[in-house]
Amino acid sequence: MGITGRAALVRLAVLAVLWGSSFLWAAIALRGLPPGVLTVVRLALGSALLLAVCRLRGVRLPTEPRVWLHLAVVAAIGNVVPLLLFAYAVRSIDSHVGGMLNATTPLWTLAIGVCLGGVGPVRGRYLGGLVAGLVGTLMVIGTWPPGEGLPAVPTMLGLTAAASYGASYVYIDRYMSRLDRPPIALAAGQLVAGTGLALIALPVTGPHSLDAVHLGPEVVVATIALGAFCTGFATVLNIRQVADVGPAASVVLYLLPVVAAVLGWLVLGEKITPLTIVGTAIVLAGVALTRTPQSDTEERAAGGSGSRLRAGTDLDG
Repeated sequence: MGITGRAALVRLAVLAVLWGSSFLWAAIALRGLPPGVLTVVRLALGSALLLAVCRLRGVRLPTEPRVWLHLAVVAAIGNVVPLLLFAYAVRSIDSHVGGMLNATTPLWTLAIGVCLGGVGPVRGRYLGGLVAGLVGTLMVIGTWPPGEGLPAVPTMLGLTAAASYGASYVYIDRYMSRLDRPPIALAAGQLVAGTGLALIALPVTGPHSLDAVHLGPEVVVATIALGAFCTGFATVLNIRQVADVGPAASVVLYLLPVVAAVLGWLVLGEKITPLTIVGTAIVLAGVALTRTPQSDTEERAAGGSGSRLRAGTDLDG
């Protein structure tokens, strides 16, 4: 099943802009909000929108404690941890670099799945994709060929965030793929759980005084854009996209670093080096090698449950 028809193409473009712009909005919002506070507000706004959609559609949230335990785990490793880490990272690296680091998520997903024995035999093209992803990442962060690299700590935070996203997809496939619940209900529950976890972590991740909070107009607009649109509305849109086109919806992954780079250059005046362009292209080629048509066919044959669940998980930073 491919992406055909005007509606699916429009959703693809809108999702690419929403998720690709999240690093730009985060960079602006962090001028007035600490990472911990931004994460709480972003998840709360996204939760509010999804809860409103559930109410309008007459969809109820899960009630079983077992389901909420799974949602809490996915929220922790698929929302709170990566959003916090990316928020800390983009304070020291350009927003488009954050978008590129986020593009390594499918490679982390495959690597973690292989390590945990969650995938079948590893084919040569999968290994080639992982190697290409590693080489491309090293080129972007400036460690190969030897040269002036990015700051080590923020770069590692970004890569760890992408790995956390990858771990969340592996967890969903292993423990939640057979849950017979509406995707919008699971997505709303995940963001509600994430908001609660982020609030619990706020004494550690938040400011020690209100002096660190500066709510200028651009900070407010950026925060609303992140929470209501890049998190809440994009989730609703992606659920519809996955329902219509199946696993082909994942093609949006290839557009995110491109959108992030263009917006960072246009709005923030970030410098994009030839090495960054080449490295990002190699990473995306590696992602393409690890996402074969056969795997899509196998997922459709299995009922597409994993794809429906992943529709409720953010792909942005």
